[in-house]
Amino acid sequence: MQSKRTTWQNKPEFLIGLMMMALLCLSGMARGASEPPPPYIIHSLPNDARVTIYSEYLRDDDGTLTIQQVSSPPVEDRFLPATRFVERLGIEQNPWWVRLSIKNEFREQQTFSLQLRGNPNARLFVPTRGGASYMLAPDNARIPGRDASFRIHLPVGEEQLFYLQLQPRGYLTYGLSLSTLNDHLASQQRRDNLYMLLVGALLILVTYNLIAAIMRGGGTYWFHAGFLTCITLISLLLADFLPHHLTDGNQLQPRLLFPLMLIAMAAAAGVTRSYFRMQRHADWLNHTTRFLLVLPVVGLPVTQLLPITITAYLCFTLISASALVLIVLGYTTWHREHSGGGLFFITALFVCLPALVLGLAYLGLLQTSAELPLWLMGATIIEALTLGIGLRIRVSHQSQLRIEKQRSEAVAETVDSTRRETLARIGHDIRTPLSGILGMSEILADTPLTPNQRECVGAIQNAGDNLLRIINDVLEHSQLSNDYSDVNQASLDVHDLLMEAIDLFKERAEEKQIELITHVHTNVPPRVLGDAGRLRQVLTNLTGALIRHGSPGELMIDVSLEPTGQADRVRFGFSGSTLSEEALKRLQDSQRQNESSHLSLVIAEQLVEALHGRMGNLQDQRGTHYWFVVPLPADQNALPRGPKVDLSCLEGRSLLVVDDSSTVTRVLRHHALSWGMRVTACHDPREALASLRTQANINEPYDVVVLDQQMPGMDGMQLAARIHEDPVIVHPTVLVMLTGIQQAPSATQARNVGIHRVLSKPVSAPRLRQVLAEELSNEAPAVEETLDTRPSPDLRILVAEDHYLSQKVIRGMLGKLGLKADIASDGQEALALAEKQRYDLILMDCEMPEMDGFEATRRIRQHEQRHALPSTPIVALTAHILKEHKDRSFAAGMNAHLPKPVELNTLRETILRFTRGDDSAGPPSLASSDLLD
Repeated sequence: MQSKRTTWQNKPEFLIGLMMMALLCLSGMARGASEPPPPYIIHSLPNDARVTIYSEYLRDDDGTLTIQQVSSPPVEDRFLPATRFVERLGIEQNPWWVRLSIKNEFREQQTFSLQLRGNPNARLFVPTRGGASYMLAPDNARIPGRDASFRIHLPVGEEQLFYLQLQPRGYLTYGLSLSTLNDHLASQQRRDNLYMLLVGALLILVTYNLIAAIMRGGGTYWFHAGFLTCITLISLLLADFLPHHLTDGNQLQPRLLFPLMLIAMAAAAGVTRSYFRMQRHADWLNHTTRFLLVLPVVGLPVTQLLPITITAYLCFTLISASALVLIVLGYTTWHREHSGGGLFFITALFVCLPALVLGLAYLGLLQTSAELPLWLMGATIIEALTLGIGLRIRVSHQSQLRIEKQRSEAVAETVDSTRRETLARIGHDIRTPLSGILGMSEILADTPLTPNQRECVGAIQNAGDNLLRIINDVLEHSQLSNDYSDVNQASLDVHDLLMEAIDLFKERAEEKQIELITHVHTNVPPRVLGDAGRLRQVLTNLTGALIRHGSPGELMIDVSLEPTGQADRVRFGFSGSTLSEEALKRLQDSQRQNESSHLSLVIAEQLVEALHGRMGNLQDQRGTHYWFVVPLPADQNALPRGPKVDLSCLEGRSLLVVDDSSTVTRVLRHHALSWGMRVTACHDPREALASLRTQANINEPYDVVVLDQQMPGMDGMQLAARIHEDPVIVHPTVLVMLTGIQQAPSATQARNVGIHRVLSKPVSAPRLRQVLAEELSNEAPAVEETLDTRPSPDLRILVAEDHYLSQKVIRGMLGKLGLKADIASDGQEALALAEKQRYDLILMDCEMPEMDGFEATRRIRQHEQRHALPSTPIVALTAHILKEHKDRSFAAGMNAHLPKPVELNTLRETILRFTRGDDSAGPPSLASSDLLD
């Protein structure tokens, strides 16, 4: 109890003690806030001593503070201590104040150098003699140099407080160091030498890139030279290496710095795009680098219009973001294993990491005491060396690849030339005996033969035609890979061309139970301009390949204008149930190149490319489609051809189409409606018979019935018989039957059941329209108005041919035309006969012993010129069909070029052309070469 009482008795003294201690602490804190910072004590001569951490800084929010206000309470209480050897305070606009306390405890008074880095236009305020106020340091106190360095006098044993006013240049950074005058000058010289060494290295690299760009070309070197130049200037600006008159007022330096930063950013993006050839890609790498290239160019004017503070924030943010993006791009290209991706990633790290640190530091987001311009230049030099070595290796590798490619192309060209010459020789040697086979079979077919013999002759002709087509395809394939220019533009009829192409495959299609259907839309011009020979070959190759790989069903060839709106583009589409996705893949399989179907597809693709078209296939809910599109502009000057038939009789007439195929009925209905007819379609013969009866009962009978031969339940012959036997159907109706080749009835059988016309399938729209018009107008089939199709029997013709079988074929064909000819076995004999007498026409073989046809033709032309004789038409008769042989024939003086085997009609047309006087026998024109097609 006594103890407790004693404690409470001492309680007032205890509380008074606590209060005294609190007051002492508060007074001490107050004194600490108003007192200057702890001084930097000099015990020995300093050598570039970093004293920034002994300083304190203050932000002048309004830019109105004076030295008297800063050095007096309460403003001096707001100073904050520095924490780095180089303080980076971020983007600023108003002035800042820095104070530093130094105490000299060295044994004697010294004049020291106070160096301020990062703010060359700063002002120093020194205490007056009494120390009660501060004044601006005199001009002789500033030490000449690129930094703001001042001479300060420090008496022994005294503490001096200095104030510095900093002027931001869009960003604020400062670093303080103390040294003797001699050490300061030596240190400054060393730093200047290091900067100059790095600048010299960068200028050497810039020069190297410029020389490489001029000598080797390529945008990478140009962009890289611009990038290195910008980095050099940026580093010199940040390190205050430019003359003071360029940075006076702290305005011109940022106006130069920020555009250089944007240009460097654009140049780095340009190096990336050019190095990886981003123009060939369409992914996000291409779009990103393009954005980084365009954005700085657009932002250049902005840097001169916006305030410096905003411009600084914008530029440093863009530099930091672009550096990060380029690092990500480098890693992505390396990860994707792009050519040179690993090298680019390393160089991106070397230059982008210092740039990223620089941007973050000047934004005030990162504190570092490193001298960033020095690090930036050093890293850029390493990057430039690495990228330069990589580019040199890449250029050497590309040069080696280019040399190997040229060597490969030369070898391939030699091999291809040899191959073409070999194929041309083989083609000539094969076509010569084949000409005899086909010619003799054609002559034999016109003689009295038994049915069995006629069938054998037909088989010989069919086999010979197929062999001739294969030879032409092989020669065409060998020629297409080297010459796409031999494209003839002539007027052609798409209907006729399509029917000529598929006529070769009617029998084969029937054997495989494939029904061929053609549909030329009404928007296709009547006549177009194109290469009929090549287009026909495309159609035959594709049709033959698709039939060979097709299954039983329908194969529809649809011709229309390209739906994209290009008026001169015609689309040929192949579709139907006979096509399947598996068959198309098997046809396009590159492992089956030895198959004839694959060769046909390759030839068709090359032909379409030669015709400046495109080809493809698609798979949708309707099935498999194969198509190609070629430019076929309408022939505006085309004259109407074909028999003259009055087509107005079709308008308003009623037509019944009977076919179990919905595709056929749809096509026929489309054509008949375009002719102005009223159309009804039936897919069952019994349904058609009922429709005929109904129309007869209401006294609106059908005028025409187009019916199919092969239909389930009742064929076309039976349906025709039922129509004529029906007592209700009394109106005379025109019956036209569509049938295949093998199932076609004879003319007697068709007449017996009342069928007026029998047309083989597929039938073209113009042919069907002509037949319907003839039948409905009660006219006999019109015959084209032509001149006499037989040449004059008085013609004198010379045939120069060394092959006995070919002589016999030509003599036989001329005999069928009522002509006789003199035969010469070589060019020398032909020349002698031509000089001895005048001929109306000379058929000249090109390959003959003693003297070939070319030399003989030249000699004949020279003889005619010497004696002023009119030129005799000379037609090349040869198994060579390639363009160079045509050109050689025309160069020798020939008028036309007929390939073997020669067809009788072609021979007759040629003789009529050059002997009727409507074609001059002068120098050959381009039209004379059209006889080949």
